[in-house]
Amino acid sequence: MKLKLSGFLVTALALSACATSTTGVTTTTTTTTTTSGSGSVTTTSSEVVLFDSRELPNAEARRTLAWSNVEFGAVNDTTLGGVDFVVGTQRETARGYTGVRAGTDIGVTVATGTATYTTDYTVLQLDNLTSDGTNLSGDLIRDSGQIVLTADFDTGGLTGTDKDLVVAGTIAGDNLGGAVTYRSTAGILGGNIGDKGVAGAFHGSGADTVFAGGFIGPQD
Repeated sequence: MKLKLSGFLVTALALSACATSTTGVTTTTTTTTTTSGSGSVTTTSSEVVLFDSRELPNAEARRTLAWSNVEFGAVNDTTLGGVDFVVGTQRETARGYTGVRAGTDIGVTVATGTATYTTDYTVLQLDNLTSDGTNLSGDLIRDSGQIVLTADFDTGGLTGTDKDLVVAGTIAGDNLGGAVTYRSTAGILGGNIGDKGVAGAFHGSGADTVFAGGFIGPQD
């Protein structure tokens, strides 16, 4: 059953047990465990350093990840590159991964001043997760939009808001850090910024939810 709500797609689904492995190296990670239904729910999310130009949503990555129930997403810019992300489950664990695609070119480091970036974003979220003691069930949400981000290179801040997505990032050289919030769940931001554009990979988890997403766009 599919419902169109507030500009994003909500799909009710049952998530079966599946194994998981990822190529690349995970960096920032969030993990939460809680009791829900007749079992426990663990949610975990990570940023992944992608070693090559393969996109997460391709057939080879599907075989590598070996998730039987998985949702892939990506945001792309024809000039800059892209960000890839995925959510899925392994028994009573819901997982989210995100990463800036290898070869993404955001230009050279900006040292001072301010700039705005008009970016496209997509977020994947597994929400309202409950366990039957073996597997998880919940809602799959896919949310997309456009967010204008303001960068202050003097103070090292990157900020912007669109609908349920709030970015409160930090800038150190050409690297992004700091925080995001999506639908009131806190998350972590990574990625890169330069004179050509910005590419952000973000993720987060809560008691019964996990999300992963990204944004990318040129400097205005």
